[in-house]
Amino acid sequence: MGISANFDSCAKNIHSQNGEDGILREIFARLKIDKGIFCEFGAWDGKHLSNTYALFEQGWGGWYIEGDARRYEDLVHNIVSPHVENIRAFVATEGARSLDNLLRQSNLFASGVCRALDLLSIDIDSDDLAIWKSIKEFRSKVVVIEYNPTIPIDVYFQNPPGRTFGNSARSIFEFARSQSYALVAATGSNLIFVDQTLPDFPFVALDISDPALPLGQRYFFGMDGTLIMQAVGKSAVMSALEILRVPWNNARFGQPVDKLFRHYDPGKRTRTIGRIWSYFKLFITKPGAMMLRVLDFSKGP
Repeated sequence: MGISANFDSCAKNIHSQNGEDGILREIFARLKIDKGIFCEFGAWDGKHLSNTYALFEQGWGGWYIEGDARRYEDLVHNIVSPHVENIRAFVATEGARSLDNLLRQSNLFASGVCRALDLLSIDIDSDDLAIWKSIKEFRSKVVVIEYNPTIPIDVYFQNPPGRTFGNSARSIFEFARSQSYALVAATGSNLIFVDQTLPDFPFVALDISDPALPLGQRYFFGMDGTLIMQAVGKSAVMSALEILRVPWNNARFGQPVDKLFRHYDPGKRTRTIGRIWSYFKLFITKPGAMMLRVLDFSKGP
């Protein structure tokens, strides 16, 4: 599961993915918040790997936001409460679908039931960071935000608009720090921040470079051409399997260089045959891309 040292003993899944339920329970206990207000967008059906459903079961109120039509139908079926409002929308960084506008125009806000946020959970696998940056009115005491654990910790990377690459932990951390949020916990999928301006701040602020943080996996090549995967942090286990798994979509792929040609210093003949073999495989598996490549070469400098 891998949890930062601050909350090793607290991590527990009720509906969450990597122990966030237990961590959040401890955080709000220290903040002395019993029944607060949450907003989760990218809410799916309200239950699936949710960071807030356990709080909903404890009587919390707030907003669930989901844009996908089928998932929203399931959300409406699962979440029925006068203290929770379901909103169908894909949250954007500006305009009518900005988070500020969606919450300000909601029934809960108009009725005065929900005016401030205790917890904001962001999980849309894309513009998570850009949307957090866009929020001006609804500053939350606690923010849970997904990051891409395969991006190296020293890399600043914000998801390009409209793509689904995710954001680096470093970029999220630096923005959070600029807004006076402290990193208090990290799991294999989420960073958890608390507003550092709160009175009697009861947490130890973590640095994103702390080697104890379980910030995912890294991929690199050995000098013999082997693609290697290694976990970051305490569980730094190396793996160099012949068949590897693509994170998230569970597709499988083989080592880029066949084992026969993986040598630190192959002879000229072996190197040439290996290169020709790799081109042949690409022509078979990706003929369109390879034809474009050939055309580019034919144009000359």
